[in-house]
Amino acid sequence: MEHDAKLTLRDDVARATAVVAPSWPLSSTIAVNPLSGFESRPFETALSAGRLLFGARGHLTLTEFRSEFHSGRVTRDDLASALARRIPGLSESELEVLITDLVHGTDEPEPDRDAITLAEQFDREHGTDLRARLDLEISDWCAEWSVRAEPGDMWTSWRTEEPVAAGELPSDPADALSEGLTRLGVPDSARLDYLERHIAALAGWAAHLRWRQERFGGDVMVGHLARCVTLEARVLDGVASSRPEADAAASALPTAERADAIGHHLGEHADRALIAATLTLLPDSGRAMVWLDAYERAVRDPLLASMVRPSPPDADVSGPDQRADAQVICCIDVRSEGLRRNLEAVGDYETFGYAGFFGLAARIEPLTGGAATEQYPVLLQAATELREVAVDGRRRDAERAIEQQRIAAGLDDAWRAAKYHPIAPLALAEGAGWLAGPIAALRTSVPRVSAWIADRLPDERPSTAPTTYDRSRLDVATQAATVGSIVRLGLRTRFAALVVLCGHQAQVDNNPLESGLACGACGGNGGAPNARAVAAMANDPAVRAALAATGTQIPDDTWFVAAVHNTTTDRVALLDVDRAPVTHRDAIARLGNDLERAGYQNALERARSLPAISCAASLESRSPRRLADRTRRRGRDWAEPVAELGLAGNLAFVVGPRSMTRGLDLGRRVFLHSYDAADDTDGSVLTGVLTAPLIVAQWINAQYYFSTTDPDLFGAGTKAVHNILGDVGVLSGPGGDLRRGLPLQSVRAGSRLLHEPVRLLAVVQGRLDHVDATIAGSITLEQLVTNEWISLVARPDARTPWQRRAASGWVTHSADSNPWSERAGVSR
Repeated sequence: MEHDAKLTLRDDVARATAVVAPSWPLSSTIAVNPLSGFESRPFETALSAGRLLFGARGHLTLTEFRSEFHSGRVTRDDLASALARRIPGLSESELEVLITDLVHGTDEPEPDRDAITLAEQFDREHGTDLRARLDLEISDWCAEWSVRAEPGDMWTSWRTEEPVAAGELPSDPADALSEGLTRLGVPDSARLDYLERHIAALAGWAAHLRWRQERFGGDVMVGHLARCVTLEARVLDGVASSRPEADAAASALPTAERADAIGHHLGEHADRALIAATLTLLPDSGRAMVWLDAYERAVRDPLLASMVRPSPPDADVSGPDQRADAQVICCIDVRSEGLRRNLEAVGDYETFGYAGFFGLAARIEPLTGGAATEQYPVLLQAATELREVAVDGRRRDAERAIEQQRIAAGLDDAWRAAKYHPIAPLALAEGAGWLAGPIAALRTSVPRVSAWIADRLPDERPSTAPTTYDRSRLDVATQAATVGSIVRLGLRTRFAALVVLCGHQAQVDNNPLESGLACGACGGNGGAPNARAVAAMANDPAVRAALAATGTQIPDDTWFVAAVHNTTTDRVALLDVDRAPVTHRDAIARLGNDLERAGYQNALERARSLPAISCAASLESRSPRRLADRTRRRGRDWAEPVAELGLAGNLAFVVGPRSMTRGLDLGRRVFLHSYDAADDTDGSVLTGVLTAPLIVAQWINAQYYFSTTDPDLFGAGTKAVHNILGDVGVLSGPGGDLRRGLPLQSVRAGSRLLHEPVRLLAVVQGRLDHVDATIAGSITLEQLVTNEWISLVARPDARTPWQRRAASGWVTHSADSNPWSERAGVSR
């Protein structure tokens, strides 16, 4: 191929690859929107494209929506309002017809892939299984190559090992891809469309290979597609087949069939002509979007209603001259909401929300050795590297503690490596079965006892060794800027004597997707290293002096403490407390006790929503302690498929002062990011919040949304048949496509939804012109708002009504057509 032709082909490959989001490895699972490649299109159009290309369902079934109606969650007024927004000017009779169709009409057809490859087309016409055989061969090679993690591109590796003589296949993957497409009869005008079909046929593997190419470089995707079309051309050689169509229409229910169902429900006096004419106003493909609109308003409105109120009497726990007992800064993660609320209920505490990496984008090398962890959001790049070191004068103590941790970690790594390697489990069972068997029996039969033993063995908890972080690579000004960004959350005018930076982590046994429960802001790792490093910066006299030079004075008696919240047990460990001044020891001890009380109450609340526990809660209602303990033990039970709900139920991203939400039970469903508009005169702080944490929250929301609407195609299917493939991912059964998204058990429990699939609601209390400027300056945010991937409401202050961001600007959010006051609470 000529140079320009190759560039054009590679550009088509890059565009085709964009239909799948990258899929991170198991050790650092990152939430992504599986339809992120379609965010430049309106949400409804993107769902249609996903249905056409993947055969995926982008919303609940009509049966599930109707169940919400019959339960009272969605009302007739909700449906009427949604219809009025979609089709203005409906008459009462037309409205009655359409509501009848929505509630009682014919069901929708099952989604199916209409954009298919030639092999799939041949299978449909002749009843063969060519595509299934191709998928098996392609998937097996992807698995073998990915686990080996060889350098170089996939095409060169496969061409070298291909039984056909290497000379018969071009050495350049672009040449091979072009040759394969020519053999298949795909014209250049249809090339992009056809490459997308091959990407979609094995979307899980394509997602992983995209991540690998972006991470390590190389011609991975060109080589992958070259192999796909080469094998397909070989299979189809000598077999009659049709050229792929450039486009395909999704199936739809005939209007006559829908009209018959409505007429049957309304009775013999129904005006059939009116019914038929009215149905043309709402094509079958639009019914689900009307349902989604009504459903989302029903779920969201209670939250907005709860914030239409004067500030509660205890919005400020302290007077102008009185300091809180402590200020606790938690990650914005929805699981922090319950901890914050319960901590505020047990003492004189102020809480704040901030991304859990605490502004420190660093690769951190642990003292135990091994690979450094990337402790920052994937939107960012590493700004520095930190190395964990022993505290001066305590090297021997540190080495002794670290050696215990290294032994425990080494055994764990060796065990995991043996389990996850494709061949090693056989040797592991043969060589270590005598030890593993009794351990497995103990953990299976009496998980509580085995957990008690495990909790008392050496582990990798960050508080077990006297260490700190070498910050010599960071200049004082940079450290001061990091601490200053936290101070601007609202602490600057009134510091407590004790300020806590609380990261979070999860503790789950026998769960290959465990990193997905950790801190997304820390790259799928625990947040303790960031909290410890930034707390050390804030306590450094040189950093405080640099801050003072910029006008921010941290009182001499204010001490910063790091902490980590275990979201599976709801226990909070205060870290490095032995380095705190003696004057603060009593306050730290009181805070530790209150954190235990708050965590206990939070665990008790979570029990009501966890599968298995929730259905048995009434039997244990007289023993709250037993119920909380049972909740906390789930992570140590290796037979438990749902140790915790993670971020299931996430609904909204709230940006503003704590007075907006203090005293409200938000059901652990809301990301809470602290923000003080009065301290952000140029809007730069708000821009940082809306273009980074909000984007990550939208990824999380979209992953949970689509894993719920289609657990098989956008999720990871059931955990019951998962097989681990190294650090690459999980398979369902012995082979096939790599699974992406969340397992079924994370979003559904039988017919019960653990996550309600609604698009993210962004709620901002800040200047509207600052919001507008941020949207105008960010292509990503502008697409998400304009194309309705998120819904954005804002107000400049607590006294002004909410205003919804629309294409034409800001529109006052009226409650007249849908009274918020009649809604139930936001808890699940």
